[in-house]
Amino acid sequence: MSLYSIEQGAEQIYHPKTKEYFKEVLQSYVNGSYRSAVVMLYSVVMCDLIYKLKDLKELYEDETAISILEKVEEEQKKNTTNPGSWEGILIDEVKTRTLLLEPADKITIDSLRLHRHLSAHPVLTQNDLLSTPNKETARALIRNMLEGLFIKNPVMSKKVFDTLLEDLGEHKNFFSDDFSLENYIESRYLKNTNEHMINTIFKDLWSITFNCASDQCKTNREINFRTLKILYKKYRASLLKYIEENPIPFNKFKEDNEGILLRLTKFFGDNPELYSFIESHNQTKLKAKIKSKGKLKVRAPFLRGSMENHFDYLIKDIHWEEYTYEERFYESHILDRAERELLLKWASENDCIDKYYDLLIQQFVHSGNFDTADHNYDVFIKPNLKQFNREQFLTLYDGINRNRQCHAHRFAKSNNTQIKTYSDLILGSDFDYEGEFPRVEFKEDKEQ
Repeated sequence: MSLYSIEQGAEQIYHPKTKEYFKEVLQSYVNGSYRSAVVMLYSVVMCDLIYKLKDLKELYEDETAISILEKVEEEQKKNTTNPGSWEGILIDEVKTRTLLLEPADKITIDSLRLHRHLSAHPVLTQNDLLSTPNKETARALIRNMLEGLFIKNPVMSKKVFDTLLEDLGEHKNFFSDDFSLENYIESRYLKNTNEHMINTIFKDLWSITFNCASDQCKTNREINFRTLKILYKKYRASLLKYIEENPIPFNKFKEDNEGILLRLTKFFGDNPELYSFIESHNQTKLKAKIKSKGKLKVRAPFLRGSMENHFDYLIKDIHWEEYTYEERFYESHILDRAERELLLKWASENDCIDKYYDLLIQQFVHSGNFDTADHNYDVFIKPNLKQFNREQFLTLYDGINRNRQCHAHRFAKSNNTQIKTYSDLILGSDFDYEGEFPRVEFKEDKEQ
């Protein structure tokens, strides 16, 4: 590691007091005083562990941190003849009862303690009573403590998940958008965390979101789901690897809970690569649920191979005609606002925006009665007239012409005239509307 890198690492130190003390370590290292650097580094490590435990105690009432601090204080009071005895207890307690240190960090901190003892205490059997670590050893110890401890957020005890859930549940109404939520959890929980903790939080959050039906889980499901999405987006590569290696926890979901299935299918819709880790028997159950609910069909492009195929499927599956004494039109599902927003997002991301507008047109031209036709025009057609291309206008007029519910209701002329204002720009003002679509009527100039 270069000197510059050590300085850059020092800028990321979490606790301000640790950052202040570390300056002495860095100065000793720069001056070539490697023994002094190691001795001071060990002292800074002890201070940093105490600061982080106190933060956990004061900010989160972490019972593990409180217990460790009490045990250390008790040792300090009890063992006055050996004032450094509490240090070993502190290190052992942090290693065994928290996630502040990863396995490699635990080995490194033991190595640092050994080098510190050799550097600080004379050894009578050696010519040089005090051991002096070389530059490479001092640099390695400094780097390991920076990356393994100093830059980490203290919220990494075994209670972190409970703390996170409680915090999100209490403040769920504070976050009007995912951007503000991401900033919050990044600042308070994720900053300078490690991969093991992210994997653990994600796995546990998956279980709470998709495999828990308690009242508390139901109340906080949406905020937990939003957090799950943020974590996957932010740590996609590492989480995908973790899920691939540990698929079992991600195969568990409540198949009889619509709220869960709506979010699960949406999550797979956003991230279709995850569906491949669902075991075949669970896929079979999920497909059966999706087939029975229009809301689930809308959210399941992962079953169709591509987003274009998904839109084609919806157009054909949720709309149909019947021929009796007249042609009748039906839709089995009318898209709500959230579904329209989701489908528009997916269409934009997958470069098939025309398919989205094709679907909206079919929603209108398959209206089953006059009231539905009036509603569907206002929702699906009117806001999007500027977006339609030539083929879409022709499809729209053909649908109005064929479906009595669209061309015979009391607002039909007014609506058709509004459509014509935009279609004239595409089809041409001399387009033969009457010849091509005789049942599509417009308001006369005097009526307007």
